[in-house]
Amino acid sequence: MLFSRYRELIGEDYMGYRNHVYRTITYALHFLDNAEEYEQIVETAFVYHDIGLWTDHELAYLEPSEAVALADNAEYGWGLDPELLRGAIHWHHKITPYKASIKKSLKPAVKLTGLMRQKVWFAKG
Repeated sequence: MLFSRYRELIGEDYMGYRNHVYRTITYALHFLDNAEEYEQIVETAFVYHDIGLWTDHELAYLEPSEAVALADNAEYGWGLDPELLRGAIHWHHKITPYKASIKKSLKPAVKLTGLMRQKVWFAKG
C-alpha cells in the first residue's frame, strides 16, 4: 500500500527497491522481536528511506526522503511521531551508533535508528 503510489515514479527500479525494503523490514522487525509497536514506523521509514532518489532526482536524497515521508504522514493521518520518522530516515546510513539527547520520547528513536542503520548494511548483499 505504501509503495503503490510511487510505483510509476520509481519505474524500472521498483522491484529492486521494493525487495531491498522488504529485506530490511524483515531484519529490523526480527531484531525488534517482531514487536507490533514498531511495525508501522519500521515499515514506513524503510519504504521512504531512499524515496528522494526518485521524487527529487537527487543523490543527496535524505532530506527529500524525510520531507516526502513527513508530508504523507500528515496527509494520510498515520499518526507517526514526526521526529522518530525523520530520525530513522536521516540516520539510516550512520556508521557509528546513533545517540540522541535521551529524553523519554526519543528512546524508541535511538533503538529503531540503530537497527535501521545496521539492517541496511546487512541487506545490501
